[in-house]
Amino acid sequence: MSLVEFERMLAALLPSPGAVALTITELPERDDHLFGIVQSALLLARRLQSQLTEVHAPRERMAALSGRFADLRIDEGSGVLRLVFEG
Repeated sequence: MSLVEFERMLAALLPSPGAVALTITELPERDDHLFGIVQSALLLARRLQSQLTEVHAPRERMAALSGRFADLRIDEGSGVLRLVFEG
């Protein structure tokens, strides 16, 4: 999925009454692309009056995200990327 497709899908989901999770099953191979997805999700959510509250990523990919998003909860997940939004 391209970043443009991802942003379109996210724009269709947000804002949402309550929590909504978006799961990406095919992760990008490069860590900088993974970082770009999370950064794009964070910025687009804010623009759409929502908030990205949690990120779940595979343990081996956590280094690409940890420490870069101070106010965002980042947890270990299975082999997918799960983004949780509220509002």
